[in-house]
Amino acid sequence: MLKADRNRDLFVWSDIRAQAGFSAIPIHEAFGNISDEIKRLEKLCDVVVVDCAGHDSSEFRSALTVADVLLTLVKPSSSLEKNTLTNVTKTVRTAQKQHGNSDLKAHVLMTRIKSHKLQDAVSLENELKSDEIWLQPLKNRISELDIFENAVNAGVGVHEVEKASSLGVAKAQIELIAKEIGLI
Repeated sequence: MLKADRNRDLFVWSDIRAQAGFSAIPIHEAFGNISDEIKRLEKLCDVVVVDCAGHDSSEFRSALTVADVLLTLVKPSSSLEKNTLTNVTKTVRTAQKQHGNSDLKAHVLMTRIKSHKLQDAVSLENELKSDEIWLQPLKNRISELDIFENAVNAGVGVHEVEKASSLGVAKAQIELIAKEIGLI
């Protein structure tokens, strides 16, 4: 993982993971123009996950110039998160056109969807699909399931959890998204 966000969340998660006896996941850190660091890590790893801040930044813009896939996470019931899509879309389209990364596949991943607010996801999906200029939504989504938060709090991913009531659903959602973006 390449951490390009100045908060300490990933390191805290990694410490919890280590204390629980789980294998380490290397976390690298870079700020500013991070494109060279991404290229360096791509030579060492099969997959590099870059965590940028949830706002426009030099790290985000430079990552877009070399990234293969972008997932921007949006909670469809949050008007604040939905409103960020205009600027994110402009920034991505600039990277694709002006910075020569026309192969960048950029998607909206709808997350934290509560079953009683499914209509918000459907409405956002319809809005994004109405014009190809928008980043397009993935077909698969992430539900608001306690297992996701519980796994993070335990320093693990859902595939490392042994038992939970919604574990099968959570694993399936992650696998379907990974398949949809070509990761598996």
